Amino acid sequence: MFIIDDILLRSIGISLPGLDMIWTLEQIQNFALKGYYNPDKIKDQIKETRLLYEFGELDRQEYERKNSELLHKLDVAQKVLEMDLGSKMDILG
Repeated sequence: MFIIDDILLRSIGISLPGLDMIWTLEQIQNFALKGYYNPDKIKDQIKETRLLYEFGELDRQEYERKNSELLHKLDVAQKVLEMDLGSKMDILG
């Protein structure tokens, strides 16, 4: 009911502040998820961790812990990318 009302109101140029706030929060969430689940950035972090280990900045135990976390995060990011959870059909325009 409310979606139909919003579509009709937007078609004549009127928007509802509550729905605009929801849209804004969804956009912020999508931006944050794209930044957090970016496989290229995670791969760069893995390379950086490897370099820190090779230069002696990290001990083996710390390197293995961080590398394990980053590999898990990369796996999740690739699954999110495959599933494309962030995309929705915007029927409101």
